[in-house]
Amino acid sequence: MKKFLLLFFLALSTTAIAQEVISGVVRDRDTGSPLPFSNIVTDTEQGTITDAEGKFEIENPEENIGSLTISYIGYSQETISVSSEEHYYTIQLSPSPQRLQEVVVRGGENPAIDIMRKTLKNRKRNMPEKKLESFSFKAYNRLLVTANPDSISGRIDSIYKEEKGKKIFVKPDSTNYLLKKELSRSHLYLSEKVSEYRFNTQKGKRETVLATKMAGFREPLYEILAIQMQSFSFYDNHYAILGTKYPGPVTPRAFASYHYKLLDTVVDKETGRPAYMIHYYPKEKRKTAGIEGVLYIDTLSYAMQKGIAQLKAIINIDASQTFHYFPEQDLWFPASRQIKIIRGKNQEGISLLGVSFTDFGKKQEDSTNISTRQDISRNIHFISREENFDYRFNIPLTIKGKGIAMEIEDNAHLRTEDYWNGFRRTPLTQRGQQTYEVLDSVVRTNNAERKINLARKLIKGYYPLKYVDLDLRYLLKYNSYEGFRVGMGAVTNTDFSSKYRLKAYAVYGTKDKKIKFGVEAAARLAKISNTWIGLSYMDDLVETGGTEFISEARSFSLFEPRLFNITMFHKTRRSSAFLEHDITAKIGAKLRLSQSNIIPAYNYFYLHNGASYHHFKLTEATLALQWNPFSRYMQTRHGKATMKNEYPNFTVQVTRAMSNLLEGDFDFTKIDFRGVYEYQHPNRSKTSLLATGGLAYGDLPITQLYQASPNQPGGEAILQRFSVAGRNSLETMYFNEFYSDRYLMLQLKHQTNRFKIVGPIKPELVLISRFALGSVTHSEKHIGINVQSFNKGYLESGFELNKIFKGFGLSAMYRYGAYQLPRFDENISFKFTYYMSLGF
Repeated sequence: MKKFLLLFFLALSTTAIAQEVISGVVRDRDTGSPLPFSNIVTDTEQGTITDAEGKFEIENPEENIGSLTISYIGYSQETISVSSEEHYYTIQLSPSPQRLQEVVVRGGENPAIDIMRKTLKNRKRNMPEKKLESFSFKAYNRLLVTANPDSISGRIDSIYKEEKGKKIFVKPDSTNYLLKKELSRSHLYLSEKVSEYRFNTQKGKRETVLATKMAGFREPLYEILAIQMQSFSFYDNHYAILGTKYPGPVTPRAFASYHYKLLDTVVDKETGRPAYMIHYYPKEKRKTAGIEGVLYIDTLSYAMQKGIAQLKAIINIDASQTFHYFPEQDLWFPASRQIKIIRGKNQEGISLLGVSFTDFGKKQEDSTNISTRQDISRNIHFISREENFDYRFNIPLTIKGKGIAMEIEDNAHLRTEDYWNGFRRTPLTQRGQQTYEVLDSVVRTNNAERKINLARKLIKGYYPLKYVDLDLRYLLKYNSYEGFRVGMGAVTNTDFSSKYRLKAYAVYGTKDKKIKFGVEAAARLAKISNTWIGLSYMDDLVETGGTEFISEARSFSLFEPRLFNITMFHKTRRSSAFLEHDITAKIGAKLRLSQSNIIPAYNYFYLHNGASYHHFKLTEATLALQWNPFSRYMQTRHGKATMKNEYPNFTVQVTRAMSNLLEGDFDFTKIDFRGVYEYQHPNRSKTSLLATGGLAYGDLPITQLYQASPNQPGGEAILQRFSVAGRNSLETMYFNEFYSDRYLMLQLKHQTNRFKIVGPIKPELVLISRFALGSVTHSEKHIGINVQSFNKGYLESGFELNKIFKGFGLSAMYRYGAYQLPRFDENISFKFTYYMSLGF
């Protein structure tokens, strides 16, 4: 979905490039090296700085700029004249020992380091979230994808094909002609948003979207609204740009990530307060580009006046943030944010929305067509600008709920033009108004909104109809007991009701010739806390020895690998009443009271109080908690949605079975736990840790014991056991080999980036190690099944080579340690893997 959204941005494609622009580069006169972030001031008092490559652009729409003054620490200041006939300037500065000596401090220490130490020392008293008890402000955001039509040739081009050294005309190419015509009347894309930000020390910060408008769409794409274009402030521990986090340049750990250099001292026009210009840049060059830029540090309070972050790679990104000074609070507070994206001029990789790009814009090697068409990809600009206003500090603020990062009002997409005009900081131009009209028509004609909604639902495993969504999880599965398991499920959507929910599914096993089904009805009690109360019934098969976390978020996969190999199920008829409630957005709870009739689908008896049970009843109360401390959530008219899933994630579940209630046969208690952590390295490789465990005591039939997720089918030879590898299974542990009433399983994975072997074969290597430990008491009570412990520690290690061809790969694991089997080949698991790709 991340790649889909990014390509949506780039394919649809603030303000247009000015028709008159003065541009150029600033270099060292002696070496020719570019001077990044040089300070430039015009005689009309416009100011700018050069980028990381020493380049600059200054808009000159009225052609009234007569001169430029350029300064850079350690160099002599230069003033050059500007001519109306010349638009590009190469400016050379000469090193000046005198200017360099002015900024050298005692001991010869880099002066920027001393300034940054003082900035970090004063960081807490300059951070709005630390200094203020509460604050609120409104913000208007405009996002544009556009290009200057005058920068595009309006001619009809030609496409040729080369044969035997000659160019043969194929067809005319009117792409740029039509694009220029379109850009003359409208932009490529436009969206607007009005938000209110509120903060207090008890509930944290929340953005409430008051109005949103996306060209072409009646209702906004919530996934796009969820993207964190930029961090709230340069003071944040990680500075986010388009969903990718970089080490913050104004944090206690910043010295480990960045070099700092003093460039100059400038004066803020509005307040007259001077600021140090500090250039920061990464200490290590990595595979994907890191940010560098300039910090404007107030010389009196050591607070941020302005911050700039740039990435120069396949895609160039310029992000900036300005701060406004409030004397009463003695505080520089965020005033505006802007991010600008254009195609870059080098092939250095970059990460956006968590996706690494290393070959954007490369031509296909097998293309034989030649076009005379101008490459305009670098003329297209993406700009998002947000301006803050209506500030209020240290006043009583009510924020309902906790942990929600963004709340979107139900009627935010229905605002009138009069409402919008009350918030727009600059009026919408005729070209902007035309953009809405053109794209609304295009999207309607091509039914694009329906197609995007279909793609969004399919990714989550649904096929949308008018009032219900078909649940594709039940479409087709396979296991050795049922054979092919075919069926369908459905759930009502918000077009049916946002307050009531109905679910149902039915499946049929081609081997056992049985129908299984489930139904559920629920009503929402509170929106902000995502509180639901409901009833459910199921008549289905459940894996013996498996663990079901009832608070687990829905996951979808058309292909469930481990299901192929499961051999033992028990038939379950369960009636339940449940309550779902978010204690905070990051802590979800679910309470379920259930009565189950269970019949093992295999020969088994459980001995209890002198009686043997083949089938039995359980009356259970289950409480589950799901805690995702660093994930971000949003509240839409459709309910709670995840903006970004961050790690670690924790799940704890307690189940209590009672024999003296609703004819329950047994008393027992189960406590289950799962923790997941993933870390993405700067080179985009990934390391993950999974820990699962359970503790059970009381009257425990085999259906309530743990199997620790084995996935090795029977078979004498290695190839006879060749099957499908699971995601987090013990691949060399045979089904029904071990059972336990207490266990712990640890898994460590390291996933590399895809690498090229030959031609299109680019697999992904994953190194895996797993450890499990478990024991069981009263194994003598289980008749028909040999119940064994693995209390000496179970070990396996190996690798996966994924996505070798069309999502298919191979897995090889080896079993060793205390439970190593006598024959070498018995310890080997060799299987295939499959990771579905949508091709984005």
